[in-house]
Amino acid sequence: MLKPTKMTRVVIAGTKDVMEPTISTLHRLNVLHIKDYKEENEDFRIGKPLKPASRLSEHLLSLRAISNQLGIAEKEPQVKQSSSELPSMVDEKITNLQREVSSRSDELRKIEFNIKEKEDLISEVRPFFGLPLSIDEYHGYETLKVYVGYIDADIVPNLSRITDKFELFTGEFEKRKILAVFVPKIFETEVTKLLQEERTYVELKIPELTGNPPVIYETHTKEVSDLKEKYSSIKSQLDNIKKDYSEFILAADEFLSIETQKAEVPLRFATSANAFIIDGWVPSDQYGEIESELQKSAGGQVYLTRLEEAGDDEIPIKLHNPAPAKPFELLIDTFATPKYHEIDPAAVVFITFPLFYGIMLGDVGYGIIVAALALIIKNKFKSGALNALALILLFSAVLSVLFGVIYGEFFGFPIFNIEVHGKLEQGLLGIAGPALAEFHLPVHRFESVQSLLLITLIIGILHILAGLVIGFRNIAIEHDLKHAIFEKGSWMMILMGGIAAIAKIMPALMSETPVQSNDPVFAGGIGLAIIGVGLLIKGEGFISIMEIPTLLSNVLSYARILAIGLSSAGIALAVNTLSMDLFIRPHGVLLGGGIGLAIVGVVILFIGHLINLALGIIGPGLHSLRLQYVEFFTKFYEGGGTKYIPFGYNRKYTEE
Repeated sequence: MLKPTKMTRVVIAGTKDVMEPTISTLHRLNVLHIKDYKEENEDFRIGKPLKPASRLSEHLLSLRAISNQLGIAEKEPQVKQSSSELPSMVDEKITNLQREVSSRSDELRKIEFNIKEKEDLISEVRPFFGLPLSIDEYHGYETLKVYVGYIDADIVPNLSRITDKFELFTGEFEKRKILAVFVPKIFETEVTKLLQEERTYVELKIPELTGNPPVIYETHTKEVSDLKEKYSSIKSQLDNIKKDYSEFILAADEFLSIETQKAEVPLRFATSANAFIIDGWVPSDQYGEIESELQKSAGGQVYLTRLEEAGDDEIPIKLHNPAPAKPFELLIDTFATPKYHEIDPAAVVFITFPLFYGIMLGDVGYGIIVAALALIIKNKFKSGALNALALILLFSAVLSVLFGVIYGEFFGFPIFNIEVHGKLEQGLLGIAGPALAEFHLPVHRFESVQSLLLITLIIGILHILAGLVIGFRNIAIEHDLKHAIFEKGSWMMILMGGIAAIAKIMPALMSETPVQSNDPVFAGGIGLAIIGVGLLIKGEGFISIMEIPTLLSNVLSYARILAIGLSSAGIALAVNTLSMDLFIRPHGVLLGGGIGLAIVGVVILFIGHLINLALGIIGPGLHSLRLQYVEFFTKFYEGGGTKYIPFGYNRKYTEE
């Protein structure tokens, strides 16, 4: 917690005849982060894949192609399959599946093409229903040019000026006038120009078919219907294959992925004619386990050496947090992996992210819905990023409900009776809020803006100060105490001194009374800030004072916690007032405008709160994340570490 797991660098050496059992043991333990060997020399070269690697890769590619064709997605396994039984089934089953699935998939593609082709022909033929000719009468002429299309104007007078040797047929299709004109080809240029100048003319493509349009239409429609029936039959066959073999495909994919991973890992080793060397990292508390297991599997022919010297930049990072803070590692990884010497902020973000989110959303009704959505996502995705995101959302929703009770809000409606502007506002429970010592619930957000703003700014100051303290520690560890004082201690002095001075200046300005220069808090604050500025200039140069206003903007940025919360509460209040006072309870009388008007009010209520809920999920999440990344992380966090990726596989569908 707060620091990554302590790592130990190890070198594993052995003879090539025990390389395969060594690989299997390391893969099963799933703790060694392998450092790739890159510097070849006369004695050692990059290793070659094991013999089965090519065959395994081919099978894996074939299996994944089958999986894509069947549309198989990951799911929770009903029964795990034994990895010792799969090798005897993989070759034959994949070959059969590839043949069955590929042939049917190819046939489906052909049917889809034929259906599209025939549907296009049907679309082309249908307009010809409006003309008294068969399709074969529109083409096959050597001396005639045929024009067919939609038109609104009468072109006969203009056509007659070009030639009187033409034949014209007219009709109607879907309430649009349609014509067919047959003219000698010697007049093609003039007639084409005439039709192009007629803006209402839309030319129709003459299909290369024969027969009467209705008969062609009926024939092709029947063929399309037969093709769709055949398509459904083949699709059903593929669905049955998917149903029968999905468990095997998922298990085989995992098995082949594991075996391919093991077969190709020598590409990361240093090898000679008779030996191999593996360089990597293991969590320090698991060094003993890997040492004893390798000795068992290789019969004493593998040697494990612990190396003490290593730069921090080389050490892979394995975050170490308690279960409640574990999901928040997602937010850390999204930003950057910490360096080995840095504090891991997940345990801090575990508190501050849901806290900021809860203060902003702060509504019992919205919080319950967000919690329900989070539980649905969590149950659907048992692991991975979406599962972590669901847990983050769940923690945030719980605090939203808690602050909803403090604010006394349920979808914007008051929960407790409260006096606003001298008028008693009836709550949903019809009772006054509870009192905890001198603290009385609820805290009306719109009535307590000044107090809430002060609280959010205090939260911001503490949050930024925590970041500076962590940054002080990081620099002291990486460099020395002097660097830490200049780089972070100076900012801490400026922040605390400035706050002390402002705490005295603001009340004086508001009351229009002068500030007492001999006030110890004011004088001490100014003095501390001046010392901080001096240290800052000495450590980072005179230009660094240009960054001092940034510190003030960082603190003021936390006012967004209140602003986002007020906007959400304001939207909820507006929706409730509009729907209740105008539609559901006009003039204070329930259903006073009738059932119809009340239904309109309910619809407005539902849509309004649905939109506000969407904004309430996205807005607090983004702004809370911004306060972590921009205002907090920039005070101490560098990132750029190497993520710990152990050689192994977390089995889901198979077991050893």
